Amino acid sequence: MVKASRNNLCPCGSGKTYKHCCGKKEAVSIESLIDREVAKCMQDVFSFALERYEEELAFMMSGSPFQGLPNELETSANLLLTNWAIFHRHVDDKGMTIFSAYMRSRRRTRWRPAVQTHLKRWDEAVPSFDEIIHIEDERRFLVRDLLTRKEKYVRFLTPEELPSAREGDVLVGCLVPHGDEWAYFMKVLPIPKSGKDRLARALQAEWNPDMKTCEVFLRESFPELLEIAVHELLWQLLSEKDWGDRDQDDVFRELKKKEETTSSLVLSEAAFLWRAYCEMDEPVIKNPAVYAAALRYLASEMAGREFVNMEKVAEHYGVPVEEVEAAVMELFLFRTELLDDGDDEGENDDEWLFDDGDDGDEIWFDDGGMEDGDELDRAIEEWLDQVEELFDCEGWDVDQVHRLIDKAIRTWKKDGLLEGFDAAELRKELEELVWETFAERGFL
Repeated sequence: MVKASRNNLCPCGSGKTYKHCCGKKEAVSIESLIDREVAKCMQDVFSFALERYEEELAFMMSGSPFQGLPNELETSANLLLTNWAIFHRHVDDKGMTIFSAYMRSRRRTRWRPAVQTHLKRWDEAVPSFDEIIHIEDERRFLVRDLLTRKEKYVRFLTPEELPSAREGDVLVGCLVPHGDEWAYFMKVLPIPKSGKDRLARALQAEWNPDMKTCEVFLRESFPELLEIAVHELLWQLLSEKDWGDRDQDDVFRELKKKEETTSSLVLSEAAFLWRAYCEMDEPVIKNPAVYAAALRYLASEMAGREFVNMEKVAEHYGVPVEEVEAAVMELFLFRTELLDDGDDEGENDDEWLFDDGDDGDEIWFDDGGMEDGDELDRAIEEWLDQVEELFDCEGWDVDQVHRLIDKAIRTWKKDGLLEGFDAAELRKELEELVWETFAERGFL
C-alpha cells in the first residue's frame, strides 16, 4: 500500500489532510513541541505582568466596568482586560508597555530561538472579535473579523479552558502572530451565534473607518468594546433562561420583542432588575407590556445611556403612560430598598445564570484543556534541552548531531515509545529542528 503524503487528503475519507488525521499516529510533529513552549512563554509573560506591575493592573481594575457582574463572567472579562493591558496600556511616560518591558528583561532569554522568533512579533498583538467560519480541529479555527470581514486561521496554544464553540459563534480575545497564522493569548470569551449580528452592529456603530484603521481602533478602544461584548453575552444567556412563571416570562418576552435594537448594556440591566424583583416580591402581573415598558425606561437610567421619554415608551408598548409611571415607581422603590439594605441584586447570579438544568446545552466554557502530550513528546523536549547544554559546553559538528539522534531513537524504541510512529519521519524532523535551533544561535 502506498503511503499517503502528509499534505494530501487522508485516504480514510475524513476530508482532512493526512497529517491532521490518520498521519498523527505515525509521526511526531516537532511543531507541537514548539507550540507547547510558546504556550509556556505566554504564561510567563502573564506572570511577569502580575509580578512586576501588580499596582498598575490593580489600579486599572479598580475602575473595571465588570464589577458587580456574575463572578465567573467578571473574572473572565477582567482576564481579557489584563491581556489587552499587557500589550497596549502604557506604564510610563515613554510609552513602554508591560510586554516591551518583558522583552527588555532577561526572562525572554530563557526560551529557545525558535520560540523567540515567535515572541519578537508579539508587539503586533491585536484584540479581535471574530466569527467562527470553520472548525478545522479543536485547536485550529478559520474565523472572520466582524469589522473588516477578513478571514484568518487562529489557534489555541495555552492549557486554558477552551470554549464550547460552534460555527457561527464569536470569539473575543487578544491575538498574537504565530507563523503565518494567529494564536490566542491565554483566554477567549465566546459569544453565541444568536448574539453575533447584534454585536457586529454595535461594534460597527463605534468605529469610524475614515478616522482610524481597524487595528488602531481595536487597540485603543478594546475596554469599551469588551464591555459591549460581555453584556451581549449576558443578554444572550438571560434570553435563554426559564423564569419559572408564565406571567414573568411574558414580561421578558415582551421586552425582547420590542427592543431588538436596544443596547445589551441596557437590556441586561433590565433583566437582572426583573429577576431580583420577581424573587423578592412575586408581583401580580395584569399586563406584561406595562412592566416591560417600565423596565426599559428604568434600565436606561441605571445604565446611563439610551435614555427614553416615558410617554414614548408607553406609546411604543401600547400601554397607558400612567400605568407605566406607576410600575416605574414600584420598581424604583424596590431597587432603592435593595441598595439601602446593602443587598446585591446579583447575589447567586452565577448559579442561576450558568445552570442550564438538564438540557446540557452549555454556551459557556467547558472544562477541556490542552493535553500534556504523550511520553514521546516529553522525551523529545528533555532530549532537546540536553543537546543544547552539551553543544554549549563542547561545541558540535554534523556527525555528532547524527550520533545523538541515533542514540535517542534507539533509547525511545527500547522504551516502547515509538510504537505506531515512523522512526524515519521522526529522524527527519529532529534534524530539521536541530539545524534551525543552532542556526539561529549562530552555530551555523
